[in-house]
Amino acid sequence: MRIAVLGGAGATGSAAVRNLVEDKHVSEVLVGDANEEKLEKFASKLRSSKVSTKVVDVRKIDETADFIRGCDVVINAVQYYFNLDVMMSALKAGVHYVDHGGLYHVTLKQLELDDQFCSKELTALVGMGAQPGLTNLCASHAASLLDEMKAVYIRDGYRDLTPNGPFFTWSPSTLFDEMILDAVVLRGGKTVSVPAFSLSEEVDFPEPVGRLKTYVTLHSELATFPRSFKGKNLSECDWMEGSPELELIKKLADIGFASLDEIDYEGCRVSPRRLFLKLVEMKDLMGFREGVVPDDWEYTYVYVVGRKMSRDVKLVYRILFPPHQGWMMSCSQTGVGIPSSTAAVMIAENQITARGVVPPETALEPASFFEKMAQHGIEIMQTEESIR
Repeated sequence: MRIAVLGGAGATGSAAVRNLVEDKHVSEVLVGDANEEKLEKFASKLRSSKVSTKVVDVRKIDETADFIRGCDVVINAVQYYFNLDVMMSALKAGVHYVDHGGLYHVTLKQLELDDQFCSKELTALVGMGAQPGLTNLCASHAASLLDEMKAVYIRDGYRDLTPNGPFFTWSPSTLFDEMILDAVVLRGGKTVSVPAFSLSEEVDFPEPVGRLKTYVTLHSELATFPRSFKGKNLSECDWMEGSPELELIKKLADIGFASLDEIDYEGCRVSPRRLFLKLVEMKDLMGFREGVVPDDWEYTYVYVVGRKMSRDVKLVYRILFPPHQGWMMSCSQTGVGIPSSTAAVMIAENQITARGVVPPETALEPASFFEKMAQHGIEIMQTEESIR
């Protein structure tokens, strides 16, 4: 089994690679990344005969297709802006595809490629990480238990307890997009745009995350849930996230650091976001430094309200994402990279047979996948409450 990982030296991609290297069913892992220095450093750390590397610019569709040709599956772990480019490369190469999400708007564009993937009998599994990904499977599991699924509410909380931990464990650019783009919620069965942070809710997460204020932001689940669960009469859905740092990131975005538009400064044209990202890189503020043992934790709740056997019920799913200290990796990395790489192996083994562009909730059987996640310490618990 040969699997390629693009963006494989990055945060989530490296976790996917690590999981594949340890999988006895995988014989070869092709790791492509635009950053040659990070690629070489990561490969030397792995020291695996399974791994081969190459500098890849995913904007060059033909070259990327040549790199992944002959693989069973390609995992796309690059910035979501390039999802469509990688999908075109997968089509050219005749390779199944998995990614970590398209932040709603790109996901909608990806779904338009369904006919092209179907015509080549290929699977494009979109949004197969943590959120989206495991959240989708929780909703799918709930739908299988309910006669009617009226509402899905997703609440996510993150806290880093690592001494002198990094400021960012997730793509700063994606976070900035979540801060400035309107969120999309489902109300009365219709998608509605609302400003980011315009809705909020206090949530008591288990320790060590604890009580956090969560805020509505743009997320990919809203791109697929309305169509996936239309037959269950889904009328309400939203996503909110919280962390101690999130309000500061929002303030930085409001000041203007999230803007890609160039401004004049002392005779120079500069993009505030590009300057900010360069400073983050120079100050080594993205990801855990070498030798640091991560101690960050994330909990996600998926609340599903519906009817079962003529009574109103609420199903509550609690997902625990712990750090992977054995791999020296953050929960933000493994929570995304482990689900995507696990699904990629399942596609290669023909355990996932859906063809076309499909979200997790229509392509995977949830319960068995939850068992696979538990083997990595990612725990999914479900409870049921009657509503009176």
